[in-house]
Amino acid sequence: MTQMMLILALAVTVEGLVQYAKCIIDMIVKKEYKTTITQLAALVVSIVLCLLAGADIYATFGITFIGGWVGMVLTGVLASRGANYVADAIKRLQNAVQGKADQENTK
Repeated sequence: MTQMMLILALAVTVEGLVQYAKCIIDMIVKKEYKTTITQLAALVVSIVLCLLAGADIYATFGITFIGGWVGMVLTGVLASRGANYVADAIKRLQNAVQGKADQENTK
């Protein structure tokens, strides 16, 4: 995997994490505590399940982290957002990888 594909994949991840954090902070500010607790519970359960199952979507794309658990935690964060969110994230990652591959093939 080239550095450009790695950067693109991490950019998609950072965007997702920032949006997730903004959503949770917004719920706290609006005092929507029940929704906040539900979101945080989904986050914890999802991360734990991904760690126990060894689920790592980043490894699927050839992205490895120094701490082997980091990819599983990030996968858990993505999974906690729900199936549609994960499908969108996978599509973005695939497009980032495919776009770079297409650029390399046209050279």
